[in-house]
Amino acid sequence: MSATTIDGDLVQYEVLGRGRPVVLLHGWIGSWRYWVPTMQQLQSKFRVYAPTLFGFGESSKNPQKYSIEHQLRMLDAFTQELGMPKVALVGHGLGAQLAAEFAWRYPERVPRLLLVNAPLFDTGDLQARSPVLRKVVEVVNRPQPSPSGDGYMSDAPTIMNRSTLMLQQMRQNARIPAEIVKSETTVTLRRYDAKPVNPLKPLFADNSLETLLGRCFKRGEPNYDKLAVDAAKTDTRVLTTTANVFDAGQLLDTLWLLQMPTLVLHGANDRLIEAPNGDVARHVTQEKTNLLMPAPLPNVGHFPMLEYERFASVVSWVLEAPELDPAKLPEIFRTGWERRVR
Repeated sequence: MSATTIDGDLVQYEVLGRGRPVVLLHGWIGSWRYWVPTMQQLQSKFRVYAPTLFGFGESSKNPQKYSIEHQLRMLDAFTQELGMPKVALVGHGLGAQLAAEFAWRYPERVPRLLLVNAPLFDTGDLQARSPVLRKVVEVVNRPQPSPSGDGYMSDAPTIMNRSTLMLQQMRQNARIPAEIVKSETTVTLRRYDAKPVNPLKPLFADNSLETLLGRCFKRGEPNYDKLAVDAAKTDTRVLTTTANVFDAGQLLDTLWLLQMPTLVLHGANDRLIEAPNGDVARHVTQEKTNLLMPAPLPNVGHFPMLEYERFASVVSWVLEAPELDPAKLPEIFRTGWERRVR
């Protein structure tokens, strides 16, 4: 076990192996520890890091650092401090939300992305959001760079504007009217503006960590006992802090806007974060060539890395495959999988 200090606060982490870097981000229950089996299977090909987020495990318990924004800043500083200018991300639950947001903000730094049991919910307005492009494309004749001159719009965590790069990516991944695709045009991608939909807030406000863990495993099971050790070290304020500002629609929009090869995986028997329905799957994959969302894994719950024996092999495939083409899935993964009908 290792530790580093970021902005005056302790971040506990483990690292194994050599090769291209991969960061594993844990969810609302546990810490880096439940990633150990995955790390052990990946270490022969990759250098695998598993940090513990603020408020969990042995990392600092500073309530001022529990927000999504501060966790993202920690991830940013962690990857830079440990020499990872580019890093594949594997996120689970809360970690999946963080990984998606980090990849949206820093697409040039995240070559591959695997989201596991992410909180993907039907917002009830998918038709209005579909296709997202219809709501997010604006034509601006004069670019408006930020004062820093980095090419971003001045309000860029809300608006992402990299005219040349984004035009190239959008040509490849969406249907853009010909009159928009002009060299003098700046195209901005904006996440859809609607009333937040937040199924997480009542989940974490009304249930104890013990209750939530009991939804995942039965008391006395080995996985329950292992996770209970870390659950006892969790400051429950980090759960409410991250859950209270959750917006299901914003996360769906973020997934649609991602450009790197991305696999979204979910256990069919998840009793903590319900597997997304077909409408959600079709929504985030529509007009996309880089995002693959197979049917939920049968007989697997909230912790596929502990319940699905082929999980590490799936991670390896995501990291190594030239492209995430479902037709090229290894035969051992294909059984029980299907590509969502768009």
